[in-house]
Amino acid sequence: MVKSQALGRREVKAASEKSGPWRDDLVAAILATTLVCGLFVDGWNHINLQNGALGSFFTIWHALLYAGFTATTLWVITRNSHLYQHGRRPKGYFHPVLGIPLRYPLAITGIVIATIGLFGDLAWHTAFGEEEGVARVIGPFHLLLFAGAAGLVSAPLRSAWYAREHYPSQPGFRTILPPLLSLTLVTAVAAFMFQWFSAFVDWTPSLQYGQIPTELAGDARIVGTAEIAAVARVLVTNILLLAPLLLALKRWRLPFGSASFLFIGVATLMCALSQFALWGAILAAAIGGLAADALIRWLHPSSERTLGVRIIAGLVPIPLWVTYFLILRAAHGIGWPLDLWIGTTMLAAIMGILLSFVAVGPATPVPFAERAP
Repeated sequence: MVKSQALGRREVKAASEKSGPWRDDLVAAILATTLVCGLFVDGWNHINLQNGALGSFFTIWHALLYAGFTATTLWVITRNSHLYQHGRRPKGYFHPVLGIPLRYPLAITGIVIATIGLFGDLAWHTAFGEEEGVARVIGPFHLLLFAGAAGLVSAPLRSAWYAREHYPSQPGFRTILPPLLSLTLVTAVAAFMFQWFSAFVDWTPSLQYGQIPTELAGDARIVGTAEIAAVARVLVTNILLLAPLLLALKRWRLPFGSASFLFIGVATLMCALSQFALWGAILAAAIGGLAADALIRWLHPSSERTLGVRIIAGLVPIPLWVTYFLILRAAHGIGWPLDLWIGTTMLAAIMGILLSFVAVGPATPVPFAERAP
């Protein structure tokens, strides 16, 4: 009886240790979600209530952002109890940084970078005042804040990437949820940094191509500039969606729904910045995500099955952006010339194929002298 109870306790302990990384990563991902939601709430405030101005540093609109950052930081730091509790030892999956084993090394680095950005931003505003327009997003210390936040919210993704015994190459949706949510959040932070170049955001005060006022439509320079910007927005957004998907395919055979989760999550957050003025873009993202999920299930892409990766990278932009342009015209009254939107879609597909060679490179050729006779 005693032996049976002891064996049962050992089995429970072993199961707890095995699920420990997943549980830690899930909590980290949920807390990071509050951080990123706070970032987008603050962005919404600046765009819609502050008329594009930066506004005060100490405001209620920063509350969720600060709370999310603080909670995620505390969680990440307290996962390293071996640093401040005598007798505790780091787990085998901890990664050494400067000889110190850490649970979430990239996240801790992100905390340091964000802290430097925070105090640097305060000093910058004191010395030079507040930024306006695009500079409000890409101010030097703002970029440090974004980079630090990206490092922090990437904690579950990096953890899962290296913990192969806890995150197998062919996981179920429940298993992949923490790193998938983390990947979506990191992508959203990157998209936030390029919000002025996003196909999902009606950026004010720029002109939306297809809705140029009559009094300006006769100026070829204005129309040409709006056209160039519109195409660039699609291509940048295309890269921001495909790059993380191809990265994940390098590590996992993603379960059905993963690509849709990523695409819809990023599109929804970005559309929310301009009060869902381009809400139809979320439907386009859903179609693109479902197409990616179907192709992943059919082709089983991986680092070894590179052709599947190339096909997915080249085909997914087609339903994504064809749907986008059709909905743009039907639901938002924004019409592109046929040759322009077809050409933009084809260019997005070509860029996807080229991007796949960066994500999953071709096999290294064997020198002729080393080949078997």
